[in-house]
Amino acid sequence: MMVVTNNKDPAREAEFNHWYDDIDLPDVFTVPGYMRARRGQGQAVPEFPSADLQPDEGKFVALYDIDSEDIDGTIINMLLLARKMDNTGRSTDLLEVTERLYFRRLAPGVNAPNSRSSDGNPYLYLVRVDCCAGVRARREFNAWYDGTLLPALLQARGVRRATRYELHRVVMTDPIAVPRYLTVFEINAASAADAVRYLHDVMEGLRAGGRMDDRYREGGATLYLNIKDVNRPGKGGT
Repeated sequence: MMVVTNNKDPAREAEFNHWYDDIDLPDVFTVPGYMRARRGQGQAVPEFPSADLQPDEGKFVALYDIDSEDIDGTIINMLLLARKMDNTGRSTDLLEVTERLYFRRLAPGVNAPNSRSSDGNPYLYLVRVDCCAGVRARREFNAWYDGTLLPALLQARGVRRATRYELHRVVMTDPIAVPRYLTVFEINAASAADAVRYLHDVMEGLRAGGRMDDRYREGGATLYLNIKDVNRPGKGGT
């Protein structure tokens, strides 16, 4: 599950983060299947406008790893928890949700060849992509992505790991358009600009070499500083 949010009152950001880390996350872990939570704070990257945090985007993101044999039942349980938190005063008036999305993991995450390096700040780079219509076309596109694009990006400096997902469900009151695919890159870099530059340079090299698939449609990318990483109690933690 990916939840993109804003804090409605910047002067109360410490209060917002305290609520998220010490009230919301522990409550979420009471829902069966929720195994891990990571929070990110959006980073301004004016050097790369395509990755810069836009005014209408949420400043924060929460990524939850879920292990469930009945994801629709899990979604219902999560919605029931949200209602319970509202009714018991455990929610906050600071929270504004701009996206609440569920994804299916396409394959286990892939470690980069040089993933042992942990120098610099930890970033989460969320890259959204659309491609094409039709089962065969999507199969061909994913074969190119997994066989050409992803291995090249995993060679980029600072990249430690990449995990691909496909959209399962949008859980919002008002309908929103969402790209079909999401890749979460885990990157260590000295600065936000460096984190984006490492992948940008690889992408430009692929374009210059004619190795990009024409069906690749950029659906937006956002860089977040990883500010929280915690596992379900009893499962170990970070």
